[in-house]
Amino acid sequence: MDNVQELREMTNPVFNTAKATLLHLTQAGHADAAMMAEKLGLDLAGITSSDEGKTAMDQSNVAIVELRYRSMNAFIQETGAKTIVDLPCGYTPRALEDFIGDKRYIACDLPAVAEEMGPLVEKILAERGWKRDVTYHGVDATNYASLRAALEGAQGPLCITTEGLLMYLTHPELAALLDNIRRILEEFGGVWITQDPEVGRVYIAMTVVSMSSDPAAAKAAMEALDGGADMGTVLKAMAGDKGRSALGASMDTFGGEADVDFSKAMNYRPEQAEAAEKELLRSHGLKVELTPVAERMPKLGSLDAVRTELARKAMERISLWTITPDEEAPVRLADADCDSFSVAITARGGAMDVVLKGRVDSLTAPEFLAAYEKAAGAMDLTDVHVDMSELAYISSAGLRVLLMMIKAVQPGHVGVSGTNDTVRDILTQTGYADMVTMA
Repeated sequence: MDNVQELREMTNPVFNTAKATLLHLTQAGHADAAMMAEKLGLDLAGITSSDEGKTAMDQSNVAIVELRYRSMNAFIQETGAKTIVDLPCGYTPRALEDFIGDKRYIACDLPAVAEEMGPLVEKILAERGWKRDVTYHGVDATNYASLRAALEGAQGPLCITTEGLLMYLTHPELAALLDNIRRILEEFGGVWITQDPEVGRVYIAMTVVSMSSDPAAAKAAMEALDGGADMGTVLKAMAGDKGRSALGASMDTFGGEADVDFSKAMNYRPEQAEAAEKELLRSHGLKVELTPVAERMPKLGSLDAVRTELARKAMERISLWTITPDEEAPVRLADADCDSFSVAITARGGAMDVVLKGRVDSLTAPEFLAAYEKAAGAMDLTDVHVDMSELAYISSAGLRVLLMMIKAVQPGHVGVSGTNDTVRDILTQTGYADMVTMA
């Protein structure tokens, strides 16, 4: 396979869900979103995989995405920051919003997104005769060097935004992101704002709001969640089997597009998850301030007046997280920066020897996959040995290539050796240590 776009999609398919976000905003009546979707040739049928999934999106996901996007815009403006770092920027029309006009907008995402969105936005700005300081950059959120390169020449303080990212990261990837953001904020100043840690509450509230005409339903759902109930129990209580199946179909649809397992979503307990995320932030030298989303509740085109008021009441119990470095926390020593990568593959009969060096992440995993597919296509593969003695880091994108190797041979015929503490922890925490022979 020599198609770069296909290689990128195979190693990190999560960017497909970002296209659905643009279509949700289109369905919510956002004119620029509709224009961009048309220029990109996107349609709902090309994003979702089931009729039930499409129905679930029509009922709740459109409102969820619109709420998140419009409320985030309101919070961005309130920070007063002149430089906005959108991580990830996705396929949203934020670069075209009025409030971006006098700001520097640094859009960061996977290369597949940045290389498609950058030229499109540049063309739209030229057609409108707008002079805006807008740039798009292909980055990996766990790769500090790629993030810092995107910020070259930026003036602080920054407003770093994150929408729809954290739930897709493994624990090691999230830890790396937190360290990277702290380093950036310590250098430039500013804040990191996100609603991602409370995504479970948002999904529950907006699913109930969009499916129920009972003014007390959303409030009751939030109270049940506060009491420790899981998502599946709350949805069934508030909206019956229809509510539970709608969320399940939604999760299955997005999980399938992003190659992410959301099978435990029904057992998710937001209060416990949020407490764990606060503790994780503290352990990485970050502190958080919570602001109810209701305080900046935008007008929603996807909901009528009654349901908008229901949503506003629900958002009184859901917060935006404003995150900054904790000056009293000890300074964490960052891992040595490493943005290099190389892969060498040799064949011995049916055995493949792979030597990895540097970082395997979203930026380099396509090269890893291309080398593997080229070698595997010329042999009858029976065994794989991966030498990781000079590997500094591997992300979920690199692990997907490792999984392809595991699936290509008989169980127990993929061996890994030479892992450092960081890589070994990643393999252990993600379950890969149980799928390979560790030496």
